[in-house]
Amino acid sequence: MAVTIAALLLIELYLDTPLYRLLQPAILSPGEGALVSLPLVVQWDGPPRLALSLHGDDGSPRDLGLQRSPFELTAADLPEPGIYRLKVRAPFFGALIQSERRFAVAAASPTPSPSPVAEPRLTKLNASLSALKAEREQSEAENAALNEELAALRQENNVLVQELDRIGKESEEVASRAAAQRERQAQLAQENQTLNDQVNVLQYRLSAALTCTVWGYYAYPHPQTFPPTRRIVTVSDVQGTVFRTELGCEEVRRTDPTVASRCFCLGTPLAMGN
Repeated sequence: MAVTIAALLLIELYLDTPLYRLLQPAILSPGEGALVSLPLVVQWDGPPRLALSLHGDDGSPRDLGLQRSPFELTAADLPEPGIYRLKVRAPFFGALIQSERRFAVAAASPTPSPSPVAEPRLTKLNASLSALKAEREQSEAENAALNEELAALRQENNVLVQELDRIGKESEEVASRAAAQRERQAQLAQENQTLNDQVNVLQYRLSAALTCTVWGYYAYPHPQTFPPTRRIVTVSDVQGTVFRTELGCEEVRRTDPTVASRCFCLGTPLAMGN
């Protein structure tokens, strides 16, 4: 059986039939003679699982084991720059099913050392950066302190606004009570004046129980002014005739626009005798 399979493979290899092309791996990367950098991705077309080996300049092989495409080579696999040869082969019939690829690993570009001229400039830049960093930290600290002070001022302002609102409301209440009190005082004064007038009228009427010879009434010469002018006692009409009776006084009083009271007695025989 093994002889038959080997014979078939030899025939496929010799004739380059589709079965040979299917089994024979074709390395896609790296390219032949390519100059590569790390990490290096190895990729092939053909059997998915192959045995890999790496050969350096000295020709000593390094077995990489069975791997699947794609596979990555790192600096641990290629530690030195130079020319390498990568071989891939099938786990079985490796002598027939295999392929290889040569490539070169580029040397890493050395890190340029700072020139003596650049060192003072770099030192100066570092000092400037340190100063800017310190200034920024100081500004941030000052801003934080200002923000705290601003928050405290806002809180204090809110308290003051509330206190002013309370005082304003209390002032409005006090002003309202004072206005009401003044209005009440004016009302009481008016009532007191009315009572005094009524008492005076009653007193004169009481005294008029005797024969009254002179009658009169209170009047305001200029009632349109506010407050009205001082009142006077009217005892005669426009012709100068003295009111000798209550009826004559009432007739004139009803037509007088300045009248401020009813007619009352001003003189009696007893008072005139005194």
